[in-house]
Amino acid sequence: MAKVRFRSKSVLVRRYLAYRRSLGYRLNGGELLLDFARFADVGARNRPLTNALAVQWATASASANPHTCAQRLSKVRGFAKYCASLDSRNQVPDSSLIGFEFHRRRPHLISANELALILQRTKRLETVRSSLHPLTYFTFIGLLAVTGVRPGEAIRLRTIDFDVVRHTLRIQRCKFSPERVLPIHATVVSALQRYSEARRKLFPDAERLFVNVAGHPLSARRTEKVFKHLVRGIAPRSERGSIRLLDFRHTFASRRISEWSRRKQPLAHHLLLLARYLGHRTFNSTWWYVTSDPIALRHACDRFRDFYAQAQAAR
Repeated sequence: MAKVRFRSKSVLVRRYLAYRRSLGYRLNGGELLLDFARFADVGARNRPLTNALAVQWATASASANPHTCAQRLSKVRGFAKYCASLDSRNQVPDSSLIGFEFHRRRPHLISANELALILQRTKRLETVRSSLHPLTYFTFIGLLAVTGVRPGEAIRLRTIDFDVVRHTLRIQRCKFSPERVLPIHATVVSALQRYSEARRKLFPDAERLFVNVAGHPLSARRTEKVFKHLVRGIAPRSERGSIRLLDFRHTFASRRISEWSRRKQPLAHHLLLLARYLGHRTFNSTWWYVTSDPIALRHACDRFRDFYAQAQAAR
């Protein structure tokens, strides 16, 4: 294989990014790779890339946690493979060289008192531009709490997705989930009816179920901003350091699993139903919710141990 040298790693990075984009990839780590290139040009100009150099850059920040360092290293891997295809002396760092980049951070489980406080605060939202504003967030957040739907799924709900007669919500297909129809409690139906009637009086032509002060569909950015205002002063109990709208989904699923794990009935059937209800493609996505509740995890482990012992005894 021909040996090719480049005067600048920055030139190589730009060629690599251009090549990847020409294939249709959307690259979010371009700035990180350019930072690595500048680092490499200082420490290894006119020399091949090495594992040591990649690790040195990935772990350069003393404040970065292990998972962040692993993510930084993963950005270098693709670029290193590209370099190795041009010159075999370039090394490609192993994906587990400094740990694995993927890590599910423990979410904040929202307590009943916290939910009550958040809903109470929605009633004090400003009404200058629209009297519907407080009711929108009261209903929107309440729906997230009692159904566990993703915030984005709730934002995309259309008026035709709410079936008052059948007591159902149709959740549109998204990247992670197929379309599904969820049964909802009579109290949820009443709350959605009350909101729908108020919305129709102000914005009769709105196609979305939830609208902003101008009658347009809610945006993810705006709802997150309003939510940050609503949870101000509530101390997060998570690895993220903040409370998110998605934490309602984690809370919903974790509480269901925690409750079921204490019953004598078979747990697997309930978990399968929950997986379908949440729109998970794989069971692993559902099982992860039990890890945020240590008590539920212990009960689930005990149940599995008993099941395994009985299965062994039956042989």
